[in-house]
Amino acid sequence: MNKGRTNGVKTLQIISDKVCKAYDLRPVLTDISLTIERGTTLGITGRNGSGKSTLLKILANVLEKTSGSVEWMIGNERIKEETLPRHLGYVAPYLELYLEFSIVELLKILGRIRGVSPDMDYVSHLLERFELADRTKERIESFSSGMRQRVKYILALSHHPDFLMLDEPMTNLDEDGQAIVRKTISREAFERITVIATNEKEDLSLCTHRISLD
Repeated sequence: MNKGRTNGVKTLQIISDKVCKAYDLRPVLTDISLTIERGTTLGITGRNGSGKSTLLKILANVLEKTSGSVEWMIGNERIKEETLPRHLGYVAPYLELYLEFSIVELLKILGRIRGVSPDMDYVSHLLERFELADRTKERIESFSSGMRQRVKYILALSHHPDFLMLDEPMTNLDEDGQAIVRKTISREAFERITVIATNEKEDLSLCTHRISLD
């Protein structure tokens, strides 16, 4: 067995140690310590203002913490912050898309930003799964809010991320879209670490572990 692997499968971890976040000296998160393993789907819950999105952003390295540390491990290798986008997918309702581009054009742009090309065979599968295969050449500006949310999932998953961060993942999705997302999370859970910030019971039913910030 190779070091850093279990039964030939690479090990994954996110390790946070005493993470704190304050805004204008007002504490939002205090001493958050977690170790998240491959195959875990972690639900972050709590009332509005408790810090769900804040913790998710810190774990995704898109928000600076006030103190503490976060490490992302693949096998025995600590992933550097500058290369983390190659391994991470992120979906949130507040993320903006470049509306003047098509899905394929966005994938190419994002590939250059991440430093890793999308798996176009897998992208074709995702386009079918999210029912957008016939809309690949259209500008995103012509899409409904639900279609744009589906595009965010395609972009987030296109490079087979080891870490998937989802903030209020069902926002703007109809029942069909929600079913597609939930099936995707469940079907691919063992491939990665998934973290979901939500209070929705159906979303939390997907989670193997939960943390409440109340």
